[in-house]
Amino acid sequence: GIKITVRTSDELEYVKSLGRLIEKRVSDLVIQNQTCTKNEALLLCALDYLDERNKLVKENEELKEQLKAFEK
Repeated sequence: GIKITVRTSDELEYVKSLGRLIEKRVSDLVIQNQTCTKNEALLLCALDYLDERNKLVKENEELKEQLKAFEK
């Protein structure tokens, strides 16, 4: 329910879809845990997404290394 202005070169619908995903995730967390505030849910979402991103970056680096080894 929060409106913000975002400057990006990405398509508007893509950015809106990201907002909808976060909004759903926050709502789910608040519904699952009645004591969880929206701010806490936003923080948990941010931590979860950063964790997932970091793991995917690491996995991508490992796959690149495997590909380099395979090409030799």
